[in-house]
Amino acid sequence: MRNLRFNLFDDSGVSREGRILMFYSFDTEERLARSGILHYNVHEARFMGPRHDAELTSAALVFLASCGRLPAAAASPQGA
Repeated sequence: MRNLRFNLFDDSGVSREGRILMFYSFDTEERLARSGILHYNVHEARFMGPRHDAELTSAALVFLASCGRLPAAAASPQGA
């Protein structure tokens, strides 16, 4: 993954206390653009929906911790 970027959907209408919606985008090694939405359930401490790449979800947890949406301990590899 190259050029990995995240943005929060704070105006999604979803309660910020329990769930976080975030957009991601990146380029593959083959230079193909990929993007999507991750849905994180704060109370269950897990991503909802289909399985996502471990590298993507680990980076997403670090991003959420860095912007103050999750405690830093939640960004550990065990949190995914």
